[in-house]
Amino acid sequence: MKNFLAVLLCLAAGPVFALSLNAQSKQEARLFNQFLKAVYAQRSGDPKAFAELEKTLQLIPDSKYLKRLLVSQALADGAPQKAAPYADFIEQGENSAGDWLVYGTYQVKQNNIAEAEKAYEQALALEPDNAAILYQYVLLLSVTNVDKAVEKLLSLAEEYPDLAPDIYTKIGSLYFDARRMDEALSYYNKAVQLAPQDPNPRLGRGEVYEKNSQYFLMLHEFEELEKMGYANAGTLSRMASVYLIVGDLPKAESYFLKAKADDNGDVPSAYFLSLLAEQKGEFSQAIGYLKDSADYGRSASKWLRVSFYQQRLNQPEESLKTLEQAYEKFDGNVEVAYFYALALNDAKKYKKAAKVFEKLLQSNPTYEDARLQYAFTLDSLKKYKELDHQLALLLEQNPNNAAALNLYAYSLALRGERLEQAQEYAARALSLVPQDNSFIDTQAWVYFKQGKLQQAADLLFAIDPAVIQANPEIAYHLGAVLYEQGEYEKARPYLEQARETIKEAAKLYKKLPKQK
Repeated sequence: MKNFLAVLLCLAAGPVFALSLNAQSKQEARLFNQFLKAVYAQRSGDPKAFAELEKTLQLIPDSKYLKRLLVSQALADGAPQKAAPYADFIEQGENSAGDWLVYGTYQVKQNNIAEAEKAYEQALALEPDNAAILYQYVLLLSVTNVDKAVEKLLSLAEEYPDLAPDIYTKIGSLYFDARRMDEALSYYNKAVQLAPQDPNPRLGRGEVYEKNSQYFLMLHEFEELEKMGYANAGTLSRMASVYLIVGDLPKAESYFLKAKADDNGDVPSAYFLSLLAEQKGEFSQAIGYLKDSADYGRSASKWLRVSFYQQRLNQPEESLKTLEQAYEKFDGNVEVAYFYALALNDAKKYKKAAKVFEKLLQSNPTYEDARLQYAFTLDSLKKYKELDHQLALLLEQNPNNAAALNLYAYSLALRGERLEQAQEYAARALSLVPQDNSFIDTQAWVYFKQGKLQQAADLLFAIDPAVIQANPEIAYHLGAVLYEQGEYEKARPYLEQARETIKEAAKLYKKLPKQK
């Protein structure tokens, strides 16, 4: 390579075009220029760096150094598979500590842990004081052999006493990750004794107490951190959670608010503060907490809770708008689709609700509640053929679905079709849930349609009068039965109650004889 060095000197002395180059010199000049391209690409983070190094290697294919650079670049690019053709550099002559470090890192990426461990040991044997190598080696051992990692770290602490607190803290973390809590606590204690003002071992010690359910010790540790000025949203919200566990809600709220003050988007604080606000009926504040949360933009459940709170605030339009936006934002989310369709039903937007249910059921055909609500939607649209199909599917999937049986019976009774089948379904529904007033009402309406007026009246009068007073539909049915029995004055108050919301009740009310 003496000629190559001579070329470098000439390049430094004057322009290339002034030289008269022979074939070997031209080859070396090409190599030098190509190598410079590769180096500049590496330094600038150019994604072409790997390709430029490969071009350089083509000019000098036996270069151990270039192969090592290619392996390093492949690892840096997150593409260790590209390094495979060049990993044999380790077999070319003697290896430096740097060679073994690169090779060890490559083996880690290939999940060849035993080979990686050997490589790091070779590197440390050559350069025992190299902190970068030791760090990589300990990092590997922390996954494969915690005790061996601790052994290496302890020897380092002995050699460098000033680093001992940090090393003990690291050992505590290794044992903590390995779920060896007693050993973790022992080393965190050592670190705190050596550096009482260092927050890291105190934080680790607090985490051990938390894992061991020693909450009061955890609170004490985090309170010390707070006094030292090292509290943050993470520690404050965890303290608040402990106060929640012990039932001290005012203290929990105060610490969640402290956490929020430190980090306005702190996720745990936003969640629990919204629940605490909900308990107090402060739904607007609960909405504000959820919307401040750092994960609001990607949390479908938080959008659903905001919609729920808007309902509680008697803001149905805002609630529906929130669900509509969530449906677009979280495409494919089952819960969002379900509650959006329910809200559309409540708003009497049945056609739109039917489309949402239909799409939901295409991807979730066994979702019983969604299919049942879809059936209610179809009933409102008077799409009886499809309604019967959906109810048949439901009852095939679950013959004891009482709500489906009741809906089927009631729909057939309203249509005046297949009354015997309606009677069968109504009886089955009542046998499953005998105390349900809506099911009793359905059976009475089937009797009414069959002309069994007294049986219908007996059932309806068995319902608590307070329930009838609160339910216009049941009141209408009782009024209709009494009307058909000729009990016009007894029918009048029930029809009067129902006529504002039920058209059929209003029509029947007009037919009543005028009071004398």
